[in-house]
Amino acid sequence: MFLNSSPVRGPGTITASSVARFAELVNKTVTSATASSRKRKNAARKKLSRVIKEQSRYAKVANLRAVALTLTYADAAAFSPKHISAFLNRLRRALKRIGFSLPYAWVLERASHLHYHLIVWLPRSYKLDQTKLSKLWPWGSTWLESCRSVSGWGRYMAKFNSVAKLPRGARLYGYGGLDEIGKITVSRSGLPRWLLALLPVGHLVCRCVGGGWVNTVTAEIYRSPYIWTPWGAVLMPTNRAFSRSVA
Repeated sequence: MFLNSSPVRGPGTITASSVARFAELVNKTVTSATASSRKRKNAARKKLSRVIKEQSRYAKVANLRAVALTLTYADAAAFSPKHISAFLNRLRRALKRIGFSLPYAWVLERASHLHYHLIVWLPRSYKLDQTKLSKLWPWGSTWLESCRSVSGWGRYMAKFNSVAKLPRGARLYGYGGLDEIGKITVSRSGLPRWLLALLPVGHLVCRCVGGGWVNTVTAEIYRSPYIWTPWGAVLMPTNRAFSRSVA
């Protein structure tokens, strides 16, 4: 009688195949995280670009000028998301006294110091200088300059190359002050192409419980014609992108 001399492999035994499988899983996780981060940045760039274009369109009608700002924290530990809101509210109140609103966009970034880059649209009669700006932003240093190239400053703002260094839970960017046309245009710019082909001009949608999108004007529901597979998104054999009314 001969005993089986092959080693018994317990649940914690390391083998060549288990090492290879672990490496494969790690690679997939890293690749997935990288792709997700890249997708998030690209979506943010696209939206911010559309926001600035719509604000520029409105500024021409309202005779506003673009001003580039940088607001820097003296101490990153003092960061609070309420600070940028407080700054904008103070500037908005000053403009409201003379009958103007405040179109703006901002991006949070971190290099050697935590800071915001902004573009704000001001009436030509309103003078914003370093003295006023320092009072509006008491948490560190400030910089401003007339924005000679709106598109160039917009691209600089939208680098999004320090996302991993930002405080936990901090927003990447924000904007406001769009007119109704601008709000609709920006909202539609982030929608998938198949949905834009079905959605009437001027209509908006929101996410629908159970999947899909619901038209906020007609209550029609739109379903994607694509399904997700291990190989990516695939168009259904029969086009199931449809809309139906909710009773």
